[in-house]
Amino acid sequence: MADTETLLEHLPCPMAWLEPNGQLLGCNPAFTDLVTDAKRFFGSGIGSHWLEKCQSSHFWREALPGKGLVRVYVSHLPDSTAVLFYMQPAVDLHGSVLDLLAHPIFIQCPDGSLLASNNSFAAFMDSERANLVGLTPSQLFEQQWHQQLDQGREQLLSTGQLEPLKVSDPQGKLWWVQKRLVLQQEQPLAIISEMWDITRQLQMEAELSGGQQPKLTDQLSREEFLAQLDDQIHVANRIKMMLGLMLLDLKNFQQINDDFGHQIGNALLKAVAQRIRQTLRETDILARQEGDRFAIMAVHLSSSEAMAQVHHKLALAFETPFELDGKPVPLSFRAGVAIYPDDAQNSDALFNNAELTLHQLKKDGGDVRFYDERIDAMVRLTRELGKDLRGAAERGEFFLRYQPIVSAYGNKLLGVETLVRWQHPGHGTLVPQEFVYIAEHVGLISELGEHVLNLLITDLHRWLDYGIYNLCLTVNISPQQLKSPALFKQTQLLLQQLGGTDQFSLELELNEAAIHNDGQRYAQQLHELKKLGVRLSIDEFGSINGALNNLTKLPIDTIKIDRHFIAKLGHESDAETLVKAIIRLGKDLGIRTSAVGVEELDQLNFLRNERCDQVQGFAVSEPMSSDDFITWYHNFNLVRGGIQP
Repeated sequence: MADTETLLEHLPCPMAWLEPNGQLLGCNPAFTDLVTDAKRFFGSGIGSHWLEKCQSSHFWREALPGKGLVRVYVSHLPDSTAVLFYMQPAVDLHGSVLDLLAHPIFIQCPDGSLLASNNSFAAFMDSERANLVGLTPSQLFEQQWHQQLDQGREQLLSTGQLEPLKVSDPQGKLWWVQKRLVLQQEQPLAIISEMWDITRQLQMEAELSGGQQPKLTDQLSREEFLAQLDDQIHVANRIKMMLGLMLLDLKNFQQINDDFGHQIGNALLKAVAQRIRQTLRETDILARQEGDRFAIMAVHLSSSEAMAQVHHKLALAFETPFELDGKPVPLSFRAGVAIYPDDAQNSDALFNNAELTLHQLKKDGGDVRFYDERIDAMVRLTRELGKDLRGAAERGEFFLRYQPIVSAYGNKLLGVETLVRWQHPGHGTLVPQEFVYIAEHVGLISELGEHVLNLLITDLHRWLDYGIYNLCLTVNISPQQLKSPALFKQTQLLLQQLGGTDQFSLELELNEAAIHNDGQRYAQQLHELKKLGVRLSIDEFGSINGALNNLTKLPIDTIKIDRHFIAKLGHESDAETLVKAIIRLGKDLGIRTSAVGVEELDQLNFLRNERCDQVQGFAVSEPMSSDDFITWYHNFNLVRGGIQP
């Protein structure tokens, strides 16, 4: 929809405003069309006596040669001596542009008298449009509930800003009224009010967020949510305001769910939704997405700072612990935010930008993040890589690197970790952190996983020719792969190709975040894989608080200590304490411990003293090609002590 100034320009009602001395200050195109020469009209024409006539009357009829009869209305502009004249021709020469819009619209002079409206507003008022023009507020809004439509006018005139108003009519419908002030030479000229029936929207929100019903956290599919988001963006575009989208997920919820059970977890989600709903404005929309993620649409925002205030209020609300079985349970959240129209022009792009912002926040740490230019660059790169991923395997752009895993004393080679790399023609060599999540997003992760296994099988056959066998092969897998039955079949095929565990054994490695968030969901798949003779490991262990509970419920063979803690050994006592605790935990549970990212001999000596089972990192060897590994393997066997203290 056009902005307010454009609306005024195309207003079918002719308007002109004058100084008390008769000097013409301005007029709209409709007035020029009607009288041709506005200056002459007020200087020596019919309108020359209007200033005098308006002293005794605020309304009169006038016959214009060739134009017919018109009604003339007068309004005095506030904080000014200027006088506004507006006319209603007996025949609308232009047709009402406002009638092209289905929702009710009415335009008032600063004193509240009605300047113009569309047919939707006339129907709302149960009157003919011609009978409404020129009526004062007391005449126009004579019914008590009608008076709600005029509230806030004085505030808007004095401050220039007004929050949307909620109006309920006798039929039980709920309306939002957005008022906009139009200025001419920094003086109030008119107030444009637009109305939207939000009854259905609020009913849907009540169902989604609960109301008095137990449907507090009903889920919406991505398509359903995007449909609502698209509707709200359309409204935001029409009223020239911003819309904020916040994707919010709960920290440590999965641990609470595991400790207290799904029934308590569901009750907590309802309590969370209720608290969020109470914090938001009635206009805002709350929907629960998959798992413990919520989506919030904050509508009718005047600035991006208003969205920051929404987050601030939510953060304050979460400072009060929730209650489970009468016990306080602290809970916090992280949030990714994108704003229309600054960050995207449509619902798909806005949702994707908020989602990518939340994803980046999880990687970098923190509680809230707004979409920015750096993420915009990442979005463009993500889109490019998403397109380039298709066909990358066929073009031979993926290759493997292998990093040896040795016993802590370095005298025994235990296995190798298989690391995939993408040789992108434009961006060089990319590591999994830069493209795996994109492969998940575009639905290519299973295809990529199968391709990696095929590359691995090819290299293993060469290794057997060189007498390399009896090693454990560690392969990273994505949570998305666990959701697909293809992983089980691919693993079966790989084990058959390996020729039995006397030649090679297989260990599948999952990121700790995946286990922490959805460990119980994947429990059955993990147990099925375990039956095939596969070992299972958790990478980056220790990076998430409260994930220890999964170790007793899932068939985990190895925990890999997060490389960030290994890097701090010898520098930070807290890191040393945590690494010691993880190693002791592994001993108590009968789970192998592995240190990743070991680069210094001091780190290696610390891990030896604490009886860590195995290590990998540059202190042992950097990742290498298949041919280089063959050479390294034979040199290692010659030295047979590998790493010297």
